[in-house]
Amino acid sequence: MTATGKTREAVIVFFDAVIERRFSDADKALDEVRGRKNANPEFQEGYIKALEGILTSVRSGDERDFFNRASTTEEGLEKHSKDFRELLMKGRPKPFDTGFFSAWSDLVHYRMAAKK
Repeated sequence: MTATGKTREAVIVFFDAVIERRFSDADKALDEVRGRKNANPEFQEGYIKALEGILTSVRSGDERDFFNRASTTEEGLEKHSKDFRELLMKGRPKPFDTGFFSAWSDLVHYRMAAKK
């Protein structure tokens, strides 16, 4: 996982809450992540935007959103992990993009670890 220390703890609480559809808990965890300082503010902004998008997607239940249509089988999660890794390694992504895709990658890895 990209996040470390107290931020990591808040991100894990966020992921748990989102998956279990406990939206007020997810909001609180997201506020805690927002309140943490990061050495790279652009990376942090991208990471937070991804978390906000994940929460919005789950709340809406819209089948067109990635979170709601993505496969959660072991094979599907492995594919998504590979796809996000490729996006992060392609060229020289801006810190915002790195943060954004790192958050999605963290979610996929979190779900993979939870299945084991």
